[in-house]
Amino acid sequence: MQKLSYSITIVLALFMASCDNSNPENGGNAQKGQSKEIVTDPLLIEIHDMERKAKSDTVYDRNTALRLLQAYQHYYNKHGNDSLSLAYLFEAGRVADALGKYQKAIDHLVNYHDLIGDYNKKAEAAFLVAFIYDAHLKDSKNAITYYNKVIELYPKSEWAAQAKSALHLVDMSDEDLMKFLDEKTKKAS
Repeated sequence: MQKLSYSITIVLALFMASCDNSNPENGGNAQKGQSKEIVTDPLLIEIHDMERKAKSDTVYDRNTALRLLQAYQHYYNKHGNDSLSLAYLFEAGRVADALGKYQKAIDHLVNYHDLIGDYNKKAEAAFLVAFIYDAHLKDSKNAITYYNKVIELYPKSEWAAQAKSALHLVDMSDEDLMKFLDEKTKKAS
């Protein structure tokens, strides 16, 4: 149970950090040193409002997250494979994961992986799929398969290093995992 709540906390923290509206890759529309464009697309306005709300909430608001997930999906479906819709597809995967909609998260992340050209982003998406199989679905076979794909396809990425570390943890019980983390923390101190 502690592993699950720890995983949800990590996923939510990653999601909140990604909701920075000044970064175009995260759905924002301003670049450093440039003024913001006026957004007139009602869907983009809705997405930006929900991202601000999600970022400012101190408590996880499931309704906002569900609406944001739907808006990301709708934007992607409406606008195809442009860079912003791909960024929203990735965010849809992360929000679906945070909501416990794991198969939907995997579907979005696999789709994103197949469409995005950036090596590191591909590696991250593949790692997140492995992580969902491992931490949430307890599907060690698929977790191991995807962790190994990250290592094989993206050997020079930071995600390959993470996947190598995660492979040692697959199939560990919550108690064994907590013991392992405690021992690792003591060694680091």
